[in-house]
Amino acid sequence: MSPIVESLVLWVAFAAGWLAVAAAALRRAPELPPVRFTWWGLVLWLVVAIPSLIQLAVPRLLEHGMRDDAIVQHGQWWRLITANVLQDGGLAGTLSNLSILAVTLLVVGRTVRGILAVPIYVVGGIGSMLLQLSNPGAGNSMATLALLTAVVVITLARPVSPATLIGSAVLILIGAGLTVLSNEHGPAILLGLAIGVVVRLVQRAGRRATTTTSQDRPSA
Repeated sequence: MSPIVESLVLWVAFAAGWLAVAAAALRRAPELPPVRFTWWGLVLWLVVAIPSLIQLAVPRLLEHGMRDDAIVQHGQWWRLITANVLQDGGLAGTLSNLSILAVTLLVVGRTVRGILAVPIYVVGGIGSMLLQLSNPGAGNSMATLALLTAVVVITLARPVSPATLIGSAVLILIGAGLTVLSNEHGPAILLGLAIGVVVRLVQRAGRRATTTTSQDRPSA
């Protein structure tokens, strides 16, 4: 896949995810805007942006922090973390990844809290790096995709709006297609789907436990 086609496909994937989450948010509360600025979103963005921008002035940081199977297996496990706050796409790739992350945080900030979104981002980023250890590199795009896809699953609720359904379907199809083509972003999307399903199951179990406790509690 050529870099131009890959970039176009990824933009479509992100746009589909934004559409799905924003449409779900508007279905729940149409009187509110589909995006929201959050303090945790700003902090998370800065945690990624500051090292990424410093790297532009100090290119050697990429060599010391990128994911690399052989080096990680020799004990430098922290590269699974640092690879998420460095960029291997130069100036254009850095600005693109940071812009996409900013929009994603604004969109998901409307529907989930930082106590949920931040761990998903971290797990999605580290998990994606683990899945791509044999392919040296760095960048936050996989973590962003995993977060967005997980939130798409978390926010799915009946009745599902057509926009949410279309956006979700496009995102899943792109994830499956990129995985077949051995593109690193495909597994990140599928990982996000898995994380979203797990979160939904945990949330459902928590609601059932709360309901059962309330029903068993003796009335006054």
